[in-house]
Amino acid sequence: MDLTSYEEIAGQLHGLLIRLDDRLPGKDITLIAEFIDANELGLALEQMADVLSEDEQPLAPDERADMLALVERMQMGNRVAGALRYCPPK
Repeated sequence: MDLTSYEEIAGQLHGLLIRLDDRLPGKDITLIAEFIDANELGLALEQMADVLSEDEQPLAPDERADMLALVERMQMGNRVAGALRYCPPK
């Protein structure tokens, strides 16, 4: 992944953290932000999905679509999509 792609994806992940901050515990927001800053972008997205699914937090259609688009862009497996199944529509 080139620097521009990394910066774009990192920016999108930071944006998702901001949009989802009312549904994520503060300690998890901090941890996910640290993953992003350490270039662990896939791990950050997986952690975000896992935390949301644990409490069955609702997701707006655009939030779900943005997360799944990142999965596709980063060529990740099915873990995020599987976790998001437990998040009802908002």
